Amino acid sequence: MQRTDDEWIDLIYTILTAVKFPNEVEIDPDLAEKPNFKKLWRFLEDLRELSYALSRGDLQKFAYSKGFILSNLKALQANLRHLTWQTKQVADGDFSQRVEFLGEFSDSFNEMAAKLEKSTETLMQLANLDFLTQLPNRRTAIRSLEQIHALFKRHGRPYCVTMFDIDHFKSVNDTHGHDAGDRVLQSMGATMRGLFRETDVFARFGGEEFIAVLPETDIRGAITLAEKVRGALASTAIELPNGTILYKTVSIGIAEASPSDSDFSKIIVRSDRALYEAKESGRNKICVSESPELVRIVKNSANTPQENLSAAAAARGNEVIESNV
Repeated sequence: MQRTDDEWIDLIYTILTAVKFPNEVEIDPDLAEKPNFKKLWRFLEDLRELSYALSRGDLQKFAYSKGFILSNLKALQANLRHLTWQTKQVADGDFSQRVEFLGEFSDSFNEMAAKLEKSTETLMQLANLDFLTQLPNRRTAIRSLEQIHALFKRHGRPYCVTMFDIDHFKSVNDTHGHDAGDRVLQSMGATMRGLFRETDVFARFGGEEFIAVLPETDIRGAITLAEKVRGALASTAIELPNGTILYKTVSIGIAEASPSDSDFSKIIVRSDRALYEAKESGRNKICVSESPELVRIVKNSANTPQENLSAAAAARGNEVIESNV
């Protein structure tokens, strides 16, 4: 069958633009066997199939033909495959992914990844920090303690857990209100945080309790640091929202990790038992758990810091000065 030039133009145009490929196309047998015609026909089929696959989101379609148009489509296909991989990486938490090969879409993708990274960082902070004091929270302390205990079991490096409880904290809320209680927690938390090393883990454990995990520290080092904290808090004035000045103290319980501690919860229990003994025996003191059964008072400091009260009262005239020990 011989076609005119116009008929060939119409046929090629139909192949390129029609929704469905022409089912029955009569091609002259001699023409059909020519290599260049075969290449053209295969190119047209590949062009249709690859463009259709891309429009449907199918990135696995393979086109054998070559040429400028198909090369561009293949490049787009490869970029979309890589973009799919990058999107999965972002979904898995890798917000460092950036796209540089899709023009305006790249800008949108990169902006999205940057915002997700920032939002995730904010969420992680909210999940790991105590909202009131901005200290690490109980969850963070437990996670760190678990890791430190694992290193202790593997290498035998010493560490201690120290529990702090604000003495007579309930009286602050009852007398001055919960805003005052919040101020006390913030002030005492900030004072304590400034006394620990960068390698220590200091966190709000709940309520008026704080915890310090001290890696590479034996019981003597923990007692020395705890006494430093106890003394600093007893001599630090806390100004409440209503102008009242308070001096607050803490009771402290310490336990050192032991080979018999099968997991980190054992040392928390022992430090908590020592803390209970410090509170029961008069407060504003340090007690040490030497074993699950034995607790020893090592610093009996239950005296009220009257010298601080007198100095503060003289400096502030008629303002109320209180001490709860």
